Amino acid sequence: MEVVAVEAVAVAVAEVRHSNVKTEFVLQWHITHRCNLRCRHCYQHDYTAFFDDRKIMQNILSQFEELLNTYHYRGHINITGGEPTLHKDLWWLLKECAERNISTALLTNGTTLTVQDAERLKAFGITYAQISLDGCEKIHEAIRGKDSFHRAVNGITALKSQGIYTDVSFTVQRENIKELKPLSKLCYQMGVDKLWFDRVVIPKDEDKQHLSLDRETYRKFCQSASKLNRKGKVSCARALQFLPCKNKHIYHCTAGKTLLTLLADGTVMPCRRLPLIAGNVKKNDLLSIYQNSPLLQQLRNTTLPSECSNCLYANDCQGGAKCIAYARTEKFDVRDPDCFI
Repeated sequence: MEVVAVEAVAVAVAEVRHSNVKTEFVLQWHITHRCNLRCRHCYQHDYTAFFDDRKIMQNILSQFEELLNTYHYRGHINITGGEPTLHKDLWWLLKECAERNISTALLTNGTTLTVQDAERLKAFGITYAQISLDGCEKIHEAIRGKDSFHRAVNGITALKSQGIYTDVSFTVQRENIKELKPLSKLCYQMGVDKLWFDRVVIPKDEDKQHLSLDRETYRKFCQSASKLNRKGKVSCARALQFLPCKNKHIYHCTAGKTLLTLLADGTVMPCRRLPLIAGNVKKNDLLSIYQNSPLLQQLRNTTLPSECSNCLYANDCQGGAKCIAYARTEKFDVRDPDCFI
């Protein structure tokens, strides 16, 4: 590592430690690419890779701890896939994380979850579980496949039976823009703790089905969502959603800063929705990748997009979602193209 890079790391560590407040660092770990669904908007192309060696997984946990200790971060791991419940070592991994005092959450399609699974999740102390629903039965299954809806709902019921904080993720796309309101009613009836939404992310040239919303359609969707938000039925806490909802908390992208994604083949990305490769844990450890990857360095040093310089919300929003900007323009350092200011 160059001297300048070492000094920069030292300064960053000193600043974090001086604050005496531990910032959360999130690792989104796709422990398998195997999945029992084939969702229409899925950005995954490989369905075979998975971590099959506990020693390798232990080593990755140790690498993550090294990164956390170096920067005085508090660690959290979102365990996902593919479908993470299909991995034979899921329960072992949750136990390992608990023993290392690393908090965990499970991001799942929910279709395989049973009450017995929920009991085990509760015993391992997961922070929360997230299940994807893209509408009520007809639309959800058009997007995610036959029989996926009721199995996902059963998974939610199992989680709530054990008092596990459960949120539902809704990926908004052209086919389901009218589904948020009826879905919010269903989630309320099931006792879901949070229903939140975000935009589908598909590179412009790959969006053959035209699933992505244009700016005006997304603006109108957010305005509709804001009415549900004021009733406490929908969370509006993702990029740009503060505009119609008038949230005090304004989301900004943390990809490559306090968020990394680890795929089942060892690939490290700043975010799963920002498909750029920073390295691979089969070649370098997480800390080295975090410190030395030119991509991650650029993300951490990216200045405010020039288009945002005079915006009232610039310092908090920081340009919106980098993944959307990259999908539409192949640049992540420009303003979110869906911004409607």
